[in-house]
Amino acid sequence: MTIDILCKVVDNYGDIGLVYRLARAFRDLDPGLGIRIIVDRLEAFRDLAPGLQLEPRPGQGSGPLSFKGFTIIPWDEAWRGMWEERPRFVVECFACGRPEWFDELLYDPEDEGLRRVVNLEFLSAEDYARDFHLMPSATRSDRVRKTLFMPGFCPGTGGLIIDKTFQKAREAFLDPELRPEARKEALVLGGLAWEEAYAGLFWVSVFTYERDYTRLVSDLAAWDRPILALVAPGRSAGPFLAAWEAAGRPFPALALPFLPQEAWDRVLLASDLAIVRGEESLARAVLSGRPFLWHAYVQDQKHQLVKVEALLDRMAPFFPAQAFSGLRALFLAFNDREADGPGQGGEEEILPVLEDLGELEPGFQSFSDSVMELGDLASHLLTFLSDFG
Repeated sequence: MTIDILCKVVDNYGDIGLVYRLARAFRDLDPGLGIRIIVDRLEAFRDLAPGLQLEPRPGQGSGPLSFKGFTIIPWDEAWRGMWEERPRFVVECFACGRPEWFDELLYDPEDEGLRRVVNLEFLSAEDYARDFHLMPSATRSDRVRKTLFMPGFCPGTGGLIIDKTFQKAREAFLDPELRPEARKEALVLGGLAWEEAYAGLFWVSVFTYERDYTRLVSDLAAWDRPILALVAPGRSAGPFLAAWEAAGRPFPALALPFLPQEAWDRVLLASDLAIVRGEESLARAVLSGRPFLWHAYVQDQKHQLVKVEALLDRMAPFFPAQAFSGLRALFLAFNDREADGPGQGGEEEILPVLEDLGELEPGFQSFSDSVMELGDLASHLLTFLSDFG
């Protein structure tokens, strides 16, 4: 069985990050699977997966790359090997479409075999995720069967990807006896020097879209627990560090290098509070069982607030009502914007939430456990594909 996974990198590394995680999870489940990844930005893939060699590249259309047993095909290169083993099981990620040459193969009228296409959609806590999950979609050929597959946080959806590497790390970080050493290893794996003073600090990882961090830094500095900020590279690093500098460096902050996927997972798991963005990092934060704050992708007419509200509604039953009201206010204020930029700030107050963490932490753990109980999206998807006939 060979699965073709298609991806166009639109939002930084989140798209290819999920594809790489899905491919690894498929291989965990069945080492004999053939995995072909068709992607448009090889450089983004290489950044997440050290060891992927892009040079020397084969000539146009002459052959794919190979990495950890995966076959990696540039989006615009029609590799002749695809004609020898034609696509039968296809996963299109985030409505990315298909290269023209792949589409010709898929809809070749001379090919009498059945083909299954799964549209793996965006992650959402909204009700439509459950309503649309496994819904068939029309195609122009009765030999090509297409189905929607919805990730999600509740029964009736496909759940989230729970790859073995992440699951094993999660277990270590949630074990009170193993967590201190695991946190140390996370920093070292991330290429940072360890200092014993870090052990007793409250770790806050920061990876969001561009925004004004003045208010949040002020709240972190005012809290009565000592902070260590772990600042990921990207759009939020400059604004966060600028606010931190302007506040007089009130707590230690470490600027992280760009990390491979597995190393970033460990930093997120090591965090006492993760401030994350997008979908892939949100999924990891939810599964971590630790407190998190989500910065949703900005949309027209502030539609991101609908998505944030839907996530909060999924989370609410696991938390004490009074403490959760402050968390809800923080999430909504943090996402109340019409654009991203260094001057975009809100009325967010994180200090009340920090002061209520004792009441909130069990809720994050319970919500995480409930999502874990849905099972692994990769396993559900592989079962769905394997049952096709």
